[in-house]
Amino acid sequence: MKQISDKFPSPLKLFALTVGILLGMLIVGSVVAGGILLAGGIDPLGFGAGDLPADARQGLRLGLLLNNLLTFGGTAFIVFLVAYRRFWRPAAGLNAPANRKALPYVIATFVLAFPFIAYAAWLNLQLPLPDWMLQNEAQTNTLLKSVLTMNSVPELLMALLTVAVTPAIGEELLLRGLVQRRILHPVFKSHHFAIWIAAIVFSAMHMEFAGFVPRMLLGILLGYAYYWTNSLWVPVILHFFFNGMQVMVTYFNGQYIPDTEITDVPPWYLAVASLLVIVALGVYITRTFNPEAHPDPLLREQSAEDLSA
Repeated sequence: MKQISDKFPSPLKLFALTVGILLGMLIVGSVVAGGILLAGGIDPLGFGAGDLPADARQGLRLGLLLNNLLTFGGTAFIVFLVAYRRFWRPAAGLNAPANRKALPYVIATFVLAFPFIAYAAWLNLQLPLPDWMLQNEAQTNTLLKSVLTMNSVPELLMALLTVAVTPAIGEELLLRGLVQRRILHPVFKSHHFAIWIAAIVFSAMHMEFAGFVPRMLLGILLGYAYYWTNSLWVPVILHFFFNGMQVMVTYFNGQYIPDTEITDVPPWYLAVASLLVIVALGVYITRTFNPEAHPDPLLREQSAEDLSA
């Protein structure tokens, strides 16, 4: 079986490159976001919950958008460009057509998982957390309340860009495209290990421990969506849909309700049914459409170049 050319970095070198660039972009993103907040008269180290005027809220959203874009999307883009040069798009899974036959089943699996994820979120809230974690959750809720206080359509659009569009592209490019596919999978030789570990990293990097389990489950679903369809655009769109749906619900409700104040919990039997259905669908997709047989987009581009040489 033909292998990826050794002219590309090994997973270990790719990991080291990713960590180094991520640390650098964390600093750049923080400086840029902090500068925007200060220019808008917002103290980056503390501000009131939802008491900012509309212009200040827009400035806050812009700062967070650029911070996320630079930290996650910027890191992934630079690593792909440095490591794979003109092959960066196939390496990231951005030019591979999705498996259209599997796509309806993948979307159904994602949607039908919502009751199980909602119940898991409630269970997560029952776990006792140390004071420092609770304090971190309170600070996060304060930030989100300001971001998701929307009194106009322009605020809604900016909130969608900040909370849905930018995270969907940046986080999927980094976590699924780079970490899952190019770093973890070559090491473990297993898509499943790569998916689960990337999902744990995905949840941990948000530093929101009261929502760690549901966010990890979301990461697992997005990881399998990439594995089953062979296109990174599928988890990007699903991620956007999930986050965007929450923004729209908040906008039309006129009030932000923190995840730590969940009151609408599905019954346990619906959560169990949801879990059984998505597991059955996952097994069906894997056996029917055989994702292991999908050619790696990077390998396909590499082979095409070899033939034309």
